[in-house]
Amino acid sequence: MKNTKILKITLIILIIILISIISFVGVFVQNKNQMKNVLPEYLLSRELSEHTVVELKVSENEENDDESVNEEKNTSENAEEENSDLAKKEVAEGEVENTTAETSNEESDKSDEKDDTENYKKAKEVITKRLASMNVVDYAIKQNKENGTIIIELPKNDNLSNMINEIASTGKFEIVDSETKEVLMTNDDIKSATAGLGTNSSGYRVAFVNINFNSAGTKKFKDITNTYIKTTVEKEKTEEVAEEATNEIAGEASTEATNETSQEQEKTEGQAQTETVTKKVTMKLDDSELFSTYFEGEISNGVLQLTVGSSSNSTKVEELQEFYNNARNLASLLNSGKLPIAYELEKNETVSPNVTFNQIKTVIIVAVVVLAVALCYMVVKYKGKGIMLSISQIGYIALLLIAIRYFNVEVSIGGIIAILLCIAISYVISIKMLKEKEILKTIGESAIALIPVLIISICLTFANISIGMVLFWGIVITLLYHVSISNLLLND
Repeated sequence: MKNTKILKITLIILIIILISIISFVGVFVQNKNQMKNVLPEYLLSRELSEHTVVELKVSENEENDDESVNEEKNTSENAEEENSDLAKKEVAEGEVENTTAETSNEESDKSDEKDDTENYKKAKEVITKRLASMNVVDYAIKQNKENGTIIIELPKNDNLSNMINEIASTGKFEIVDSETKEVLMTNDDIKSATAGLGTNSSGYRVAFVNINFNSAGTKKFKDITNTYIKTTVEKEKTEEVAEEATNEIAGEASTEATNETSQEQEKTEGQAQTETVTKKVTMKLDDSELFSTYFEGEISNGVLQLTVGSSSNSTKVEELQEFYNNARNLASLLNSGKLPIAYELEKNETVSPNVTFNQIKTVIIVAVVVLAVALCYMVVKYKGKGIMLSISQIGYIALLLIAIRYFNVEVSIGGIIAILLCIAISYVISIKMLKEKEILKTIGESAIALIPVLIISICLTFANISIGMVLFWGIVITLLYHVSISNLLLND
């Protein structure tokens, strides 16, 4: 019995040591003649890492369009004023008409300013939706209400370049006739879009976007899939043959040749050939062609699946992930809607973090010293059990840091405070477990006491505040870890 207990404790301690080595040191494998840590990097916020400042300016083409419209209005108004002057010479009511025209001009200018303000406001809302759908947590967005310029601060991200392109894109989606260029469907027909990974009929892994149309769009898309298909038609050759025969006898005046031509026409009359005609549609995004296609059969469920990228079994995981990121960005672009005005990228620069590495290092050193003192107190106060729970506490910290990496939890200054708070909560629970005999009851009481904190962390998470997610996972892992590892170490 005693040997079994020693074996159990030894095994648990070895597991804790393994977890600690993985978390604090890493797991390195050889990749292209160099050793690479397979653990994900910490996702640091703008405060703790280099971040990108993006400035979007209202497109000059958009402004030129507005100016041309205003010029047309002014030309029209000037013409009205000239006519008014002529009329003033003839009738006395011309003064009243002129005053009315000036009032109309002022109202028109106010209306234009109001339209611009509303478009600027809507543009910011659309871009905010795009950032949220791209799962960007720590960002800042500001707008100049006078000229519509938008400034966005984005954290470091592997998909940052594609993300910026999608944010600045107008997002105008169209399905057009490949020949006539007639617009068949637009953003107004889209209900939602989702990205995903799957396998095609050839066994290749593919990244795709499913575009779900609304009720009106579903009906339009159904008609399109019945129209833009491969069809076989019969085309009469009579006129073509007759024209060729006429060309052959051009310049000949003989009656005999004319009769022969007439006979050839009679022979070929009624003959026809079959011809396959393919009607295609073109998918466009911001007037750039994505691809052209036709349909094999009717699609009545209102779902259009677009393949963004495909790969064979030998393709690297990173490449497939890039395809998926592109699909996800396209889906977020379609879900957020079209920008009411066009923007262009004015500035894209990298900015140094507000908090330096040395400052972070100082905080970590202070925290480690405080933790060491606390663990020493636990060992001195509770002897053997104190040693085991001190080891357990180190394992908990290691596991929490691994979870933060794998769950893509963004670490900010608030996140660091949340990590320290979770470590303190875990330490307090460990002290209670050493004082009380009923370990599981102590953990249960601690869980009940932590419910308000857990609710707050969930609310902060839904509000896209990074501290909320750190706090949530910290509390959950604390309770589960003590129920399993700490309980087994103390259980006789």
